[in-house]
Amino acid sequence: MKLFINASLPTSSNALKRVNILFGEEIIKISSDEIITEEELEIIDLRGKILLPGAIEIHSHSVGEDKSPADALAELGRHAIKGGWTTIAEMSFFSKTPIFSLSDLRNLEKKVAGKLFTDTAFWAHVDVTDYPYYAESAQELWAKGVVGISLAKPSPNPNIEEMSFDEIMDLFMDIYESDTTFSFQGWDTDNHKEYGFEAHQSGLKKILRRMQENPIHVPRVSSYQNIDFINGISRRSDISFAMDISDLMHFLQPDSFPAPWRTDFNDIEHFPLLFELLKKNKIYLISNNASNIACKEEVFAGNPTQIMEYSYLWVLSQLWKERKIPLATCIKMTSENPAKRLGLYPQKGRIDVGSDADFVVYDPNQNTSATDIYGKEITLTGAIESVWLRGNKVDAESEPRGKYIPRHTSPKRRHNKRSWM
Repeated sequence: MKLFINASLPTSSNALKRVNILFGEEIIKISSDEIITEEELEIIDLRGKILLPGAIEIHSHSVGEDKSPADALAELGRHAIKGGWTTIAEMSFFSKTPIFSLSDLRNLEKKVAGKLFTDTAFWAHVDVTDYPYYAESAQELWAKGVVGISLAKPSPNPNIEEMSFDEIMDLFMDIYESDTTFSFQGWDTDNHKEYGFEAHQSGLKKILRRMQENPIHVPRVSSYQNIDFINGISRRSDISFAMDISDLMHFLQPDSFPAPWRTDFNDIEHFPLLFELLKKNKIYLISNNASNIACKEEVFAGNPTQIMEYSYLWVLSQLWKERKIPLATCIKMTSENPAKRLGLYPQKGRIDVGSDADFVVYDPNQNTSATDIYGKEITLTGAIESVWLRGNKVDAESEPRGKYIPRHTSPKRRHNKRSWM
C-alpha cells in the first residue's frame, strides 16, 4: 500500500483541501487527519501539490489498417499517459476488423492484453448486413460491457456498412427495453450534399425523432448553434456531446492554434455566449478526438495522438489558471462527466474511497514547455509531476499497466442518480 501525505484535493468550491490518502489499486481512505495503519507503507509527501483524477478520453479512433490494434493503442497510450489521460474509450471506426460481435470483442481483448498503457474500454459497431441478427449482437455486446454502439452516416469505413435512418430507427425499436448508449456522428445525407453545420443539425434531428429512451452521445460538435440546440433538447432527451479540444484551443487562442476544421465559435456574436457556457458548466465533455489516421471526411477527422501529451495541462493552464473557469468544472469536463457517460463511474472519474487510484499530481507553480501538433513550442502554466494508474506510478517508458475495462453501470439518467448532468 501507498500513502500520499500533504495532498491538496479540489472541492466543489474554489478551495483546496489538505488531505492524506491511503491507496492500493483502489482508494482506501481519505482523511485530513493522520492515517495510521499496521500495514507496511510507501509514504509519498506531495508537499501541497494538487491531486487530480486521471483524465478520461470518451472516444478515440486510433485503430486502422496500417498497424495492429495492439501497436496502435500502445502508441496512443504512451502519449496519453504522459499527459495525464489514464482511461481511453476506443471507437475504432477506421478498423479493418470492427467490433460487431462478442467474439470480435474477445479477440480484441486478447490482442491488446499486456500492451496497454491506459485502462481501455471499447465502443462497438453494427453490421447491418447481418440481418436480422445485428440487433441481438448489439444487445449482447452492451450486456458484456462495451460502452456504447457507434453509428456513423455516412460510414467512414468500407468495412462498416452504412445504415439508413430507417434502419437506425429499426435498431432503436429492437432494443427499446435496454439502456444501450449510442453515439451518432455524421449528417443528413438525404437532404445535403456535404457536411456542414446545418446538415449536422438536420442529421441530429432525424436521429432524435427516431430514438426511444436510449442515451445518445455526439462525439464532436463544432458549431455554437448546434451546442445550443443540444443543450435545449437535453432537457427532454438523454443526449450529450463532446467539444473537440483543438476547437476549444482555437476558440480561446486563435493566433496560437489554427482551426483544423470549420467552427463558428469565434464569430463576434457567438464568442461571449460560448464562454458563458464554459463558465456555467454547460460544455459537458472535452475530447481529444485522437487519431493518426488520415480522413478526408471532416466530420470523422481526428487530431494527432500527440495532442494528448499536453491537452489536459492546457485545460488547467488556459481555463482554470488563465480564465478562472472553476477547477471543479475543468474536472467535470475531462474526467467526471466522461466517466459517467461511459458507464465507468464511480470506478473512474473521481477521487473517493472505492474508486480506482488514478491520479495526476499537478504542480501549479511550475511552467511546462511543450511542442504542439503543429510543431510549435508552447509554454503552459503548471506541470504534471507524476501520473498514477490503479495505484502504480506510470509513464511512457514504464511497463504497460493498462487493461481492458468493461462498462459496469448504466449511464441512463432515468436509472442513475449520479447522472452525467
